Amino acid sequence: PMNIFLFQEIQRFQNVISKVRFTLTQMQLAIKGEVVMTAELQETLDSMFDARVPHYWENTLTGDEFSWRLPTLGLWFSSLLNRDSQYRTWLNHGRPNSFWLTGFFNPNGCLTAMKQEVTRK
Repeated sequence: PMNIFLFQEIQRFQNVISKVRFTLTQMQLAIKGEVVMTAELQETLDSMFDARVPHYWENTLTGDEFSWRLPTLGLWFSSLLNRDSQYRTWLNHGRPNSFWLTGFFNPNGCLTAMKQEVTRK
């Protein structure tokens, strides 16, 4: 159960990274004049200038939560790096002795997976 939980967390994390990478790549092309500067790109650029997290990095088009919510872009990016570190450590060195629960998309899923593993032993 914990491996399935980790897999789901990493899938969601990869979606966030893909969205950020795509947006930043498109923004570079728009600044060069190679693609049209859409309203989404302009809003993202304005948010970054104001040190706010771009709306499209936190929410889907329908308004559902896509990633974690933090007040500034710096805190959001630090959280991204900390989450990446937690996942990489787990993958490369095995399951850690303790977890940063708020660093998961679904902390309840982690607790449920732990309960399932304990009761199955």
